[in-house]
Amino acid sequence: MRRALLKRSLPAHMEVILVPPAGPQTKPKALNYALAFARGELLTIYDAEDIPHPGQLRSAAAVFAASDPRIACLQAELTFYNPSENWLTRQFTAEYAWLFGRLLPMLARLDLPILLGGTSNHFRTDVLRSIGAWDAYNVTEDADLGLRLARFGYRAGMLASRTYEEANCHLGNWMSQRARWLKGWMQTWLVHMRSPARLKADLGNRGFWTAQALLLGVIISALFHPAFLVLTVWSIWSGEFFPAQGNWLLVLATGISLAVLTAGYASAIYAAHLGLKRLGKRRWLGTLLTMPAYWLLISAAAWLALWQLIVAPFHWNKTAHGISRAPAGPAARRRAVLTSPKL
Repeated sequence: MRRALLKRSLPAHMEVILVPPAGPQTKPKALNYALAFARGELLTIYDAEDIPHPGQLRSAAAVFAASDPRIACLQAELTFYNPSENWLTRQFTAEYAWLFGRLLPMLARLDLPILLGGTSNHFRTDVLRSIGAWDAYNVTEDADLGLRLARFGYRAGMLASRTYEEANCHLGNWMSQRARWLKGWMQTWLVHMRSPARLKADLGNRGFWTAQALLLGVIISALFHPAFLVLTVWSIWSGEFFPAQGNWLLVLATGISLAVLTAGYASAIYAAHLGLKRLGKRRWLGTLLTMPAYWLLISAAAWLALWQLIVAPFHWNKTAHGISRAPAGPAARRRAVLTSPKL
């Protein structure tokens, strides 16, 4: 990053801050260090590869000015400028389509905790400082910060503006990135569940169980989904899933298991379909039907995350960027302008 910046002539209003080489070497540690130099009432986080809508900062400032002071953070919608590069980028795009286009807006409307996206976050600076800023040791600092905002009585909202990123197009790079994210979610759950009663008091019943579903539910399902899938397939193939003889409780349990399996797959695929439709992507049937294979990759990343949580809990898996063949220049910026939702 330093070498890249030395090659550019930055405007006078931009300042480069060098973070001292001390542990932990994580993004949140760097953010906490830079926060001491922040002078504005509002603060925004962008990743280096981001292409935000040119009017996004003004839009965020306008929303903050007209909003309740409890709205302490605005999360812009994240999507990708290389969605169709390969199967992996298509799956990544479908995942983000329902997450940022459907799930997070629903949570915001219901005043429930939001696990932030890590970039295109807009904050009230004084609130950010008052809650202790970022956890320097959490490798998915955005998830922890979103939950902590809710615990302190603040809300996070969605900003009707898009930011384009580079979807990870290489499997090894994707695996490293996803393992870090899942490891951070494990860290977040462990930290906040040190006192479950206090967490429940801070968030209320609705917020507490939402946090459990978003964190523990995702972690457990990612870890054990392959085992249950194999067990189900084996039971059906061997004829044990629908026993010829058995009591009504066994038959009921079998029916419920099958219903949960099909309903879970169908609802997730339909949610992704709605998110993609909102982005104008309507001919992605192959992507939708192969989502279960993508979930198996997420399971592999979850087990890697669990191993890294044990042996290297604070290690930051770096993600390579600029590896996509899709252009990230003026064409992508024009697309950001043309497709960004209006306030």
